[in-house]
Amino acid sequence: MPSFETLLIAAVVAAVALGALALFAGLRTTSASDASGASDAIRELGGGHFAAALERARTGPRAPRDELYAAAVAAKHLRLWERADELLARLLGSDAGDGEAWLERGLVAAYSGYPGRAAEASSAFARALAHRADLAESLTLHRAWLALREGDRAAARRLFDEVETPLENKLRGDLGEGEPLFAEWFLQAAALWSAAGDGERAAWAAAAGRAAAPESRLPDIILLAAPGGPAADLPPPLQ
Repeated sequence: MPSFETLLIAAVVAAVALGALALFAGLRTTSASDASGASDAIRELGGGHFAAALERARTGPRAPRDELYAAAVAAKHLRLWERADELLARLLGSDAGDGEAWLERGLVAAYSGYPGRAAEASSAFARALAHRADLAESLTLHRAWLALREGDRAAARRLFDEVETPLENKLRGDLGEGEPLFAEWFLQAAALWSAAGDGERAAWAAAAGRAAAPESRLPDIILLAAPGGPAADLPPPLQ
């Protein structure tokens, strides 16, 4: 997921207080992209304008880390898998210990659905955890969703049980609705709640996730359902 500081920069620009993010992300020191502390790409990303963020990101040979990262996240939301993979490969080529880049690589692999990429996603999540232990709980959510997509309902239920309560507290409290860069958490939770037979929370989280990032093309993938019926069309309850 996006780094705390990248999200914080975007939130300040939008005059939105994000609150504490202790559940999912730790502080990461990043350099400001310009004198105001946020580049055009980061501002667009924070506003959920993913096409504009990708267009405005500086991705040349000497591009800053945060510009490449913003472009990769934007490409993921636009379902431009090859572009996202390329950008993340560049990040990891420069710093193989970039846990956030490993996390994003895992998400791209998980969402793309290409044959064999589930194993790649799991491996990337493991690499992310090895370098960023503070991302353990967010990675647990992603692993639960991946297990659900792969049909391992027992693993999905077990993993989601580990983070369900603190996750809901964050989504309803510190984070709240309307933040584009947290839409994936709402959507993944919606899929898992629906699979657990909790239609009320699933419908709330799905609606919040869609509304938070209307320009994202990820909801239908994450919700595992046709548009307009996420809670009803998701797989039956976990056993």
